[in-house]
Amino acid sequence: MIVKSVIFGATFVLVGSSALPQDLDFSKITCKEFISAPKDEVGTILTWLEAFYTKENAPPILYADKTLKDAQNLSAYCNAHGDDDLIKAADTVMPVK
Repeated sequence: MIVKSVIFGATFVLVGSSALPQDLDFSKITCKEFISAPKDEVGTILTWLEAFYTKENAPPILYADKTLKDAQNLSAYCNAHGDDDLIKAADTVMPVK
């Protein structure tokens, strides 16, 4: 039992608080911040946006072609409108399927 506690404590110290997940408020992320974000964060955001811009009772499928097209459209929009927030950009270019 004490060994598990020591391992857990050591793991927590090694990982540190910087590895803890952070909330993402998409209405406060600008297009400029989105296109310059790390690749893994962009992927997380795109996946969330795909789910958000899908009809409520649609099957739980992430359509690769639609995702790629939406990513390209979002990137083009954000490159042209860097100060817009991400939700405005997504509202403009990501049709609900």
